[in-house]
Amino acid sequence: MVDLVKKLTELDLTIATAESYTGGAMANAITDVPGASKVFLGGVVAYTDEIKENILGISNEIINNYGAVSKECARAMVTNVQKLFHSDIAISFTGNAGPTAMENKALGLVYIGFSYQNNIIVDELYLDGSRQEIKEKSLIYAYNKIMGLIS
Repeated sequence: MVDLVKKLTELDLTIATAESYTGGAMANAITDVPGASKVFLGGVVAYTDEIKENILGISNEIINNYGAVSKECARAMVTNVQKLFHSDIAISFTGNAGPTAMENKALGLVYIGFSYQNNIIVDELYLDGSRQEIKEKSLIYAYNKIMGLIS
């Protein structure tokens, strides 16, 4: 994440996170870098549907119609966290990291949302491995995607 913090600092860009299955791992990885306070505004760990609705403002209709593990939820999470923190870039993570699948959706199914320059992208990934490996792969994917978006 050192290169990400460096690049965001060079470009004078800020970032915020909305995380579910990653449990704040992205925010932690960013803030482990000295100087992160120049670019990282904050994050929300919205692990339950109630927090997604009450803190991030995800509509009950999205949760009921599509589920928390959905492209629609990831899109709403990234949009709302960007508005909440007034950041230049936002990222969201929602999915099934295991050990059991939720919402009758595949284990390893994750959605990672990105918002930058009025563009919202939500990527659907199927990741294998342990819970920790899925989280780690998600962070690597997110890092690479953000670096590509801002380069």
